[in-house]
Amino acid sequence: MKNIGLVSEMFNEYNDPDLSYDSSRDGNTEWFKLTFLVDSEFFTVRDGKRHFIEKYNDQLNMVMSDFLNKYQKEFESSFIEEKRFEVLDRTKVIVKDLKETLTREFLVYNKIALFNIDLVGSWQAYKSAGDSDIEKAFYNDISKHVKRVQDNEKRADE
Repeated sequence: MKNIGLVSEMFNEYNDPDLSYDSSRDGNTEWFKLTFLVDSEFFTVRDGKRHFIEKYNDQLNMVMSDFLNKYQKEFESSFIEEKRFEVLDRTKVIVKDLKETLTREFLVYNKIALFNIDLVGSWQAYKSAGDSDIEKAFYNDISKHVKRVQDNEKRADE
């Protein structure tokens, strides 16, 4: 009988390996918690927790870095273009892409299998469409603020 273990790893939207989940419980950070079923030859135990052996840990970090960079602008903009439940729909597309990316670039047949993907942190499920007068005023104020910040950044670069 095979010795199989669960290995869980977390990755944040900022693609910052130094940011820990415990130190970022600010309600403003989105995390992917990935859990894998792993054959014993592909993991080690440190401090009572299972971790991938170095080769696969490095490979997973590289795959996730590329994946997170692919969606960085969307994470930074908090899905600004999506309204109502489109935010949830877009998140679903990203999670499906993550599953496909891991299957294609990381998983090892009968050795490392994706068990689940959990969304942890501040993932939006619904966002107002901005139809009411108060919402329009708010979005107008935000747009003006963003333009001022961008103009100031341009002047600073000159």
